[in-house]
Amino acid sequence: MTLSNSFSAFVNGELLPAAEARISAFDEGFTLGLSVYETLLSERGFVYFVEDHVERLRESVQALGVAWPLPWDVVEALQLMARSVPDRDVALRITLSRGVRGCGPTLVVAARELSHPTEGGVCLALSDRAKLGAAPLEGVKTTNRLRNVLALEEAQALGAWEALLPTEEGDFSEGTVSNLFAVVGGRLLTPPLGRGCLPGIMRQKVLDVARAEPLRAGDSVLAVETARLERSTLEAADELFLTNTTGRVIPVRTVLGTEKIYPGSQGALAIELRRRIGILEASYRQARDPD
Repeated sequence: MTLSNSFSAFVNGELLPAAEARISAFDEGFTLGLSVYETLLSERGFVYFVEDHVERLRESVQALGVAWPLPWDVVEALQLMARSVPDRDVALRITLSRGVRGCGPTLVVAARELSHPTEGGVCLALSDRAKLGAAPLEGVKTTNRLRNVLALEEAQALGAWEALLPTEEGDFSEGTVSNLFAVVGGRLLTPPLGRGCLPGIMRQKVLDVARAEPLRAGDSVLAVETARLERSTLEAADELFLTNTTGRVIPVRTVLGTEKIYPGSQGALAIELRRRIGILEASYRQARDPD
């Protein structure tokens, strides 16, 4: 995924060419990391699950001590950005910082190209860069991503697409840019939010569609639960997959350091959940863009 200077950027109420967009050198998002963000998927000018992302942004803002509502309409900013690239599928990134002290917050919405995961299934690496499972700030989507970036770069250097981050107790919390699911022992499992993972929008959508109608593995109905995912859980899993906003349901094929091969994109549960998410997105789109 790359940023593109051919796109526009929304900065504090103005839509500007990305190359001309600027924030202050004294912005506390830049100097102190006092900033949060959201990433949304825009397909040919239509943005999915806007309300969910804006609500999570509102909740994240509490960690910054920034007053809500903001001086700008976040939904309007997203719509402006989406309309500025009507013929492209892009990720829209909202970055909200505390701004320059005494001057109010800074709001930036920028677009970037999408990079799609390997269709057959991705490879994961197991990182040793731990999250603090019970720490409240681990569940806030801040731009303080040094651990995640380094873990992802290390994984990519080994040929993996994503890295799984453990907690300090050794169970796996999430990926650096994704949430984690496993199908094991007749259950669909994902780590609870109390294990340091972010409350992913697509994570919740998958849980919602999985609970709305029974999921089956052969003749059995799968239970849908949150539970700690240990290394032994991953090794026992029949399927592994990740979720995030731009990739939706991302099947896993291999995990470095193990010999097990997962079904990847041929996994029955991954196929079914992709189908259900597609139906959910179509319904969302029809409700907001009936033409």
